[in-house]
Amino acid sequence: MPTESLIAGGLRASGTCLPSPAPTNAAPGSPRKPMSVSLNRPLPPAALGLLSLLGCCLASPALADANPYYVGTALNLSHVSNIYRQNNNANSDRVVSASLLAGIDQTFGRQRLNLDASLQANRYQNNSELNNRGYTLKGGLDWSTAERLSGSVKVNNSQSLATYNIGSGIAPIFKKNIEKNTAVDAVLRVGLVTKFSAEASAGQRSRRFSAVEYSRLEVDQTRYSLGLTYSPSPNLRLGVAGRHTRDRFPRFTLINLLNAEYQASEFTRKDIDLTGRAVLSGASSIDGRISHGRSRVKLGAGNDFNGTTGQLTWTWLPTVRWNIATTLSRDTGLETSFFRVGGNTLNADQNRVTTSAQLAVSYELTAKIVLNASASSSRAERVDDFLGQQAKSQDRDTAYSLGARWLYSRSIQLGCQYTKNSRSSTIVQYVYDANSFGCYGQMVLN
Repeated sequence: MPTESLIAGGLRASGTCLPSPAPTNAAPGSPRKPMSVSLNRPLPPAALGLLSLLGCCLASPALADANPYYVGTALNLSHVSNIYRQNNNANSDRVVSASLLAGIDQTFGRQRLNLDASLQANRYQNNSELNNRGYTLKGGLDWSTAERLSGSVKVNNSQSLATYNIGSGIAPIFKKNIEKNTAVDAVLRVGLVTKFSAEASAGQRSRRFSAVEYSRLEVDQTRYSLGLTYSPSPNLRLGVAGRHTRDRFPRFTLINLLNAEYQASEFTRKDIDLTGRAVLSGASSIDGRISHGRSRVKLGAGNDFNGTTGQLTWTWLPTVRWNIATTLSRDTGLETSFFRVGGNTLNADQNRVTTSAQLAVSYELTAKIVLNASASSSRAERVDDFLGQQAKSQDRDTAYSLGARWLYSRSIQLGCQYTKNSRSSTIVQYVYDANSFGCYGQMVLN
């Protein structure tokens, strides 16, 4: 269970601070941040909590400044109880993670460009074979014309130490395993004369691992969507869309060990998405998606899927000091692999259905001290085919974190966080407990 991502994934490319490591849901009311400091996104449980906290605090509210550029550095020191997420003979280690940060958030005319970049160096005291370098690059362009056209383009590229003991029929490994992720998403909107608007989107994702044992989790995904939205008022938005997805696992099944020959697996999926956003009050809003679709095996091994999936997020600011976000999600393993629960990247497995819940709370104790807490739980149900027989298994992952950060000045922040992760499973080798404690410091100049 590597720990370098202690400061990873807390901010989106747009610069909005996430209260918890959920990739797409930022709690309203969170201060705008100039950067995303990220030490290897999909890290082990050890780094989970610090990820989210550091991400949230890794920048000062500089978007209001005249200078849209910023540079910075961050240092994290942590102790991890179970590096490889073993169910016995767990080993601990001390990890040092250092980051260089830079970015821009600039508006020109009707357009807005934002970019967050970080380079990381991670060093383990006892497990030096895990020492590695990572990077995170997030960027986005929001554009619009004087007429009815608008849209956005977003890119996301990262390299980090992969999550250990990921399950999915893969025996735990004890060596360096580097994970690379790339994603590109584009949206085009056409505003009609009425309260309706048309929206088309397209995206591509890919994931690769350096360890051959994780080959079956490598994936290339392309997806397209076309739909209509209806906004009867600024506080209500409803939408319906058709979505087509193609998932290809290029090295899903090993068929010749001597020649390292693999058979690919390919799926196509069609969904009808019902989406909505409702602002219940000045302090509360709900975002949701309900989808019904079918996934079919087009090549190689795997299971078909037919059912209802979705995601629901409620954000609530009961007072100016509190910020609370709750998210529920249910989807196939591949889709939930892009939805972070407890700071962990859920595995990219087409044969798995995962139900997840996450709660993140932030409280401003004083003008300079902010307290954070989060809790998450996910249950994964999996069906595998082996020699014509179906085998079912189930995993339950839980994570908790507590932390605090101190805003010494607009440029300097310090903080500490404790995180605990655990998994129960019908497969003994996937069971583990791990915890970590670490402190960090970060400086940003703009």
